Amino acid sequence: MTDEYIETKIKNVSIEDIGSGFYTLRIGEEITHLEIKAIRKITNSQKTDNLAGVDYKYIIESTEGKILVVNSWVLWKKIAAVLKEAGKIRVALRLQHTGFEQYSVNLLP
Repeated sequence: MTDEYIETKIKNVSIEDIGSGFYTLRIGEEITHLEIKAIRKITNSQKTDNLAGVDYKYIIESTEGKILVVNSWVLWKKIAAVLKEAGKIRVALRLQHTGFEQYSVNLLP
């Protein structure tokens, strides 16, 4: 295939296009406000970033359209405990990764 057969599309990029669609939560980082829109369980035995010992991970989508990939059992268990206590999925959370396998998850008003 030569260049003459490739359809070219041009789009102007704005500053909003540069932003990341993903949250990160490395040691020392925090997400001050994550309002949950949906949680999905993604199953794929071929993926290397699944939760330890299983063939799945959880994907949390915020109301802003950003994604948090949860592939740590410690973090997932803390999130699940807060959601069970709230009695619903659509809540706002504050998450902190304070150290190796140490997370803080708080329900926001």
